[in-house]
Amino acid sequence: MQNERKINSAEVIAVGTEMLLGDLVDTNTAWISGRLAALGVGIYRHTTVGDNKERIVAAMREASARSDLVITTGGLGPTSDDLTNECLALLSGREMVEYGEARRHVDEMFARFGRKPTPSNYKQALFPEGTRLIPNPLGTALGALLEVDGTLFATFPGVPSEMKNMFEETLEPLVRARSDGAIVSRTLWFAGIGESALAERVQDLLDAQDPTVAPLAGQGKVRLRITARAATPEQAAQKMEPVEKEILGRLGKYYFGEDDETLEGAVGRLLKKQNAILALAESCTGGLLAKRLTDMPGSSAFFAEGLVTYSNEAKERLLGVPRETLVEHGAVSGPVARAMAEGARKGAGADYGLSVTGVAGPDGGTEEKFVGLVYIGLSDAEETFAEKLDLSAWARSRAAIRERSANRAFDLLRRRLQKHLQEQNKT
Repeated sequence: MQNERKINSAEVIAVGTEMLLGDLVDTNTAWISGRLAALGVGIYRHTTVGDNKERIVAAMREASARSDLVITTGGLGPTSDDLTNECLALLSGREMVEYGEARRHVDEMFARFGRKPTPSNYKQALFPEGTRLIPNPLGTALGALLEVDGTLFATFPGVPSEMKNMFEETLEPLVRARSDGAIVSRTLWFAGIGESALAERVQDLLDAQDPTVAPLAGQGKVRLRITARAATPEQAAQKMEPVEKEILGRLGKYYFGEDDETLEGAVGRLLKKQNAILALAESCTGGLLAKRLTDMPGSSAFFAEGLVTYSNEAKERLLGVPRETLVEHGAVSGPVARAMAEGARKGAGADYGLSVTGVAGPDGGTEEKFVGLVYIGLSDAEETFAEKLDLSAWARSRAAIRERSANRAFDLLRRRLQKHLQEQNKT
């Protein structure tokens, strides 16, 4: 390609009115950004633009003024509102021409589907003159690579599976050859500590420039993302190691994993290490804990059963919660949470019983049993206890209360399992 320059910066433009209307969530941009960062390319901006020719061209022009690489996703279909390549032609001042290779590809793909293309499908064979085509073995829409005044444009279809395959096979090798170094990130996950409290303990590290450390919070969990830039991924990882060691030295009590780790994943590993079995009793979370556990392959090795006992009658009949306890303390209480956890453990013959009962709202709360009041019960052979949570700050969001309750329940169990494992290792 002519006038090639280093690719150190990039922007991503997602094309499609459906994303602006909220009908479709753009996952492509996040995926592309992660891959570019790993190649050492800085991401300057994300843009979402509707199916409007003038606005697409304007977005392309603005992005090219700032970045070495501009990637678009979407707008490569056969209909009149698929405008991306046409807009690239307008931006570059080039004519749209039909590429025989692209036309043959459309024919071959339709033949594979057992169908015949309509005249409109051949719109996907039109590209700005001088384009280098990006093969697409999974769909009919090929992509385009075109240098415009020193900026490389790459157009991809919006279908994630097609885009990812095309990016990995064509654009990634090109960017790797033209970028300087690598940017590597590692995420450390923490639970049982708030974002502000965590940030205070590592404030000096948050002020550093390379590696950088950034806190990100979400539903009762906090993550610290460490990012370093170096000539190679290995060198970047080496730069991060002393920073990670320092963070864990200060916050190890709250740490449960890195990158794609989950609280339930950490719990599962600890249960397997102890050859222990877990049973659940859920009320306000409605089976959320059980779902998250069973989303993991192999969870049958440590998860026995989960009961959703929403009514008082179910708590009494299935878990053996004494009726007098329900009458005296109410379903949302420490005594009931303890009885639920113990009932789940004993009923399943498990090593641990974990329970959740609370008022998830947004209605149904009282002055005494307010929305966001949650109790978590934990039972094992040593003892049965309960913890009270005040999640009233999220009283308007039933989903947030349920998610935070589940996270706190898993973290409570995680800490208990770690304690038992440490005791075993001492003996």
